[in-house]
Amino acid sequence: MCLATLLWIIFACTRATNVGCKITTQGSAETVLLTGTILTSEGALHDSHILIQAGKIACVGKRCIPEAKTRKATFVHCTNSVISPGFINLHEHIDSSTINPLLDHGVKVNHRHDWRMGARGNERRETDINGSAIDAVKWGELRHIFSGTTSIVGGAMASGLTRNLDYVAGLEAGLHNPSSTWAVFPLDDANGVLRSRDCDYGPNATTSETAGRIYRYIAHVGEGVDAEAANEFQCLSSETYDVTPAPAGGGLSYDIIAPNIALVHALGLTEADFNLVAKRGAHVVWSPRSNVFLYGKTLNVTYLLEAGINVALGTDWLPSGSATMAREAVCALSVTKKSYERAIDSKTMWEMMTINAARAASFEEHIGSLVIGKLADIVIFSTSPSLSYYDPFARAIYAPEENVELVMRGGKVLVAGAGLEGLATGACESVAFGEVMKTICVEEELGASYVEFEKKLGGVYPAILSGVPPDEPSCEPTR
Repeated sequence: MCLATLLWIIFACTRATNVGCKITTQGSAETVLLTGTILTSEGALHDSHILIQAGKIACVGKRCIPEAKTRKATFVHCTNSVISPGFINLHEHIDSSTINPLLDHGVKVNHRHDWRMGARGNERRETDINGSAIDAVKWGELRHIFSGTTSIVGGAMASGLTRNLDYVAGLEAGLHNPSSTWAVFPLDDANGVLRSRDCDYGPNATTSETAGRIYRYIAHVGEGVDAEAANEFQCLSSETYDVTPAPAGGGLSYDIIAPNIALVHALGLTEADFNLVAKRGAHVVWSPRSNVFLYGKTLNVTYLLEAGINVALGTDWLPSGSATMAREAVCALSVTKKSYERAIDSKTMWEMMTINAARAASFEEHIGSLVIGKLADIVIFSTSPSLSYYDPFARAIYAPEENVELVMRGGKVLVAGAGLEGLATGACESVAFGEVMKTICVEEELGASYVEFEKKLGGVYPAILSGVPPDEPSCEPTR
């Protein structure tokens, strides 16, 4: 068993956590100096500082204290804790966040239309929204915030809470770029059409011209393990694969693979296909748990990484994927070892959850790393003193929710652990995370307190998850 997995088991089974951060000097609410272990792509910076000013990072390193004193900052000192950018989840169907995971019947299918439409004699798996869509979106965004995710691409949005990178109205304070474009059916095949030798899908498939005009196109392609899944990539990566129009419109292949394209799933692609993705500078969003639960396998992500492809991690959705990014990382580590006998080091996994995701969504100039000038989307994870010498990146990405000490979006505190309540402003309340209490400040975004909102929803799948989530879809590969 690898170290990171062992860490997760220890963390998940240990309810008593050490609160590693405390306010040492109470000063300005707008200016905060964090001291601790800072996670960066260059490595972990121990006993270093981050100065937050007006929602942005104003200083990083060992020389921030004079400026912090000048600005009369609030000083926070963290021991045995790690300071990370907020996680970025590029694959969610956030309006499905109140329904329970699908039951595991032990049946694996070959293509998404097999389970979503009941194609080819398969059982159609119902995933209807439980309650109102807007409440489901809010609930799902809360679940991600509580586990350290500050930005998502999810196909729906609610104002406030996480940043919604696929909606201009959902980018939240500090982000002004065009939003990403989220496409579930780029081949216009929502009706369940399956093709294997041509591109006779719907009449409104995405063309090269259309894709080329989009700021960032994040599209589901090749979700499956058969020839029909592989065919989807051929129809979107070659102008000559199918040159015969379909009678009802469409039917032509196009080549959209470019740096502004991120392929979601990409399970049906071959190594040659991925070589083209790498050559063109396109991106891949990987969701291993959903792949394994539905199709019995996932792609060999180490091949993509070695080919130079920028890979981001995404949870997919609650019915067949992971409830949190941490649980998706646990699955990613496990299935890569079991299926391909390869390991993913914790810093690489952390990058898939932070800066790689920011690059794939084209927001890397603003979020995804702790760099001067970027937005203060920051999460702090605690640990116990006995584990303080373990890999700091593993302590962040495999941490249970009890170990989330602080969640900031643009400098606004959304979650604060014991000892950090003094950072919270506005309408806040105390809520139990397992056996520890935290202060959460989401009433402004919800239009009600968290407790009131939870009561309104009436017993849906929980937003606060202690340990392994209930009925979590299997990550055991069968193919």
